[in-house]
Amino acid sequence: DSIPIGASKLTKAAFEHRLDRDTNAEDITIRVVQNDARMDEERQLVDEVYGTRDDLPFDVTVHDDLTTAELRTVLTTDAEFFHYIGHTEHDGFVCRDGKLDVTTLDSVGVDTFLLNACNSYNQGLSLVEKGAIGGIVTLNEVLNDGAVRIGESVARLLNCGFPLRAALTIARGESILGGQYIVVGDGGVTVTQTNGGMPNLLEIQPTETGYNVEMNVYSTDDKALGAIMFPHITRSENHYLVPGEIDTFNVSKEELADFLQMQQIPVRNDGDLYWSNSIDLDSIH
Repeated sequence: DSIPIGASKLTKAAFEHRLDRDTNAEDITIRVVQNDARMDEERQLVDEVYGTRDDLPFDVTVHDDLTTAELRTVLTTDAEFFHYIGHTEHDGFVCRDGKLDVTTLDSVGVDTFLLNACNSYNQGLSLVEKGAIGGIVTLNEVLNDGAVRIGESVARLLNCGFPLRAALTIARGESILGGQYIVVGDGGVTVTQTNGGMPNLLEIQPTETGYNVEMNVYSTDDKALGAIMFPHITRSENHYLVPGEIDTFNVSKEELADFLQMQQIPVRNDGDLYWSNSIDLDSIH
């Protein structure tokens, strides 16, 4: 009841909190909490992702096996993003010495979050009511392998400047459990700005002479519906209204390779997700 399956759970509080949000001119603060040793793989992966951009200052702190008092301190301290790896129940985050229920807090300091744990919907919704703007939560039990893949993908996408809702939409395809994840609050909020232009996803297919590249562009906090984009993928001088699928470009292997090196972006081929800085075009079919 009242849970929008496959959509975002909007709340009035989320948009009120976003209006109150101050622009951060200092380091982007990210708090990662791992309260389940079985998910150490995800902790290591996201630890390698957050803060890897040379153009943005990050303050990334990783916490392990917290008590309820320690987690309370993390949640009530100001931070742009909170990534939780562990276990939750409907009535609280599972900690070393018991459970912490967000409803018992007066307010929280985190702006956005990913609660990559089983049954995290209630606690995520409570975070939004207590001061957060939006986040990604789960509706049911999630298996460890699928949760790790989705957690890593969401981390990479947010690090590239994708809004919460767009990051989840893309990451859902990384696991059959993707349908168990939804956004609560304002899914249009971003954790970081992009390092050039607007966040985009490429769908590529080889041709006899090169590649067909479909470009899907997403709106952000500062470049909203109706913004104009000029893609540097070809010599075309067309400008495009965004967001959405703006066009399909036919390019040579050399042109595509050069474009992929401009910035780190997600690339999809035959349903598989790759990253532009590590993709091997010779393996694409």
